[in-house]
Amino acid sequence: MKAAVLRDQKFYVESVTTPVPGAGQVLVKVRACGICGSDLHFFKHSAHILAMAKKLGAPTADMERGLKEGLILGHEFVGEVVALGEGAGTSVSIGDRVCSMPFVLKEAGPALMGSTPETPGAYAEYMVLSEALCLKVDPSIPDEAAALTEPLGIAVHAINKAAMQPGDVAVIVGCGTIGLAITAVLKIRGIQTIIASDLSPRRRALATTMGATDVVNGKETSPVSRASEIAPGAKMVIFENTGAPGMLGRIINEAPQNAKIVVSGIAPGDESFIPMVAIMKELQISFIIYYTMEEFAEALTLVSGTQLNWRPLITASVGLELVNDAFKALEDPEKHAKILIDPRKTGGL
Repeated sequence: MKAAVLRDQKFYVESVTTPVPGAGQVLVKVRACGICGSDLHFFKHSAHILAMAKKLGAPTADMERGLKEGLILGHEFVGEVVALGEGAGTSVSIGDRVCSMPFVLKEAGPALMGSTPETPGAYAEYMVLSEALCLKVDPSIPDEAAALTEPLGIAVHAINKAAMQPGDVAVIVGCGTIGLAITAVLKIRGIQTIIASDLSPRRRALATTMGATDVVNGKETSPVSRASEIAPGAKMVIFENTGAPGMLGRIINEAPQNAKIVVSGIAPGDESFIPMVAIMKELQISFIIYYTMEEFAEALTLVSGTQLNWRPLITASVGLELVNDAFKALEDPEKHAKILIDPRKTGGL
């Protein structure tokens, strides 16, 4: 099969062995896969991530081997079941479209897709999934919508962590895919005041489309201050989605008393803040990654209905040979939000 293999900070379209499903696994033909912000982060900062892991004493052998031999990324996907491994077929059948949490179940525990050569992701024509983690996609849901299940799952998880109440005010810092997804889910859940901040005019416009009640250029106006002006005294929940250096410390300094801060942004290096500031304000700070199976299923339900306007999130689709171009294009927020990879497609953008 063909796959886009990451090696030396570049993707190479190569012919690789089509995986064979083992016990409890299914083989799927990839129909669409989103390029995730974490993929972009790993692409740009893999050397730094490896150095930080070594500094922290984490196991790095698999990562080092993967970076040398090549990795197949991709964990926001929808695929069509084309073969069943031993014992599989209890919940899905050949011909079903499915999406899955981004792990493959192994004896040693769940293995993250795309993290090693043995657990390739969806930047390929085919991939192997654990049936136990698969959800069937209703025929009424387009491939493009189903491929958004994973980032929407993160949004659902972030909002659940926040445990917002009626009358609370939401502040969205960073309107990439996750920030926009959080905005959309907050609107569906009935949050009346959603202040979104981004440096990009295009992304601020998208935030309004997805449900933000007010938008600001964070370089010119503090979204926290704007929220305090619009809803003085209201409980505030701030979603930090940028990972920009110094952003967490800035938010802690600006946050009002008893605010909650939910962090999804991946900072590339060390971050610092003054603990006494957070202590005196009694801030609640949560860091999030992934979601529960129930939250993932809720995300799939969201794209199946009419409440979520998902189409503005997807700005382009490319074949495997244009993955490098897609990564480059995503550096310009005025042009793109979410780009999908379709292994069956030629060209794009």
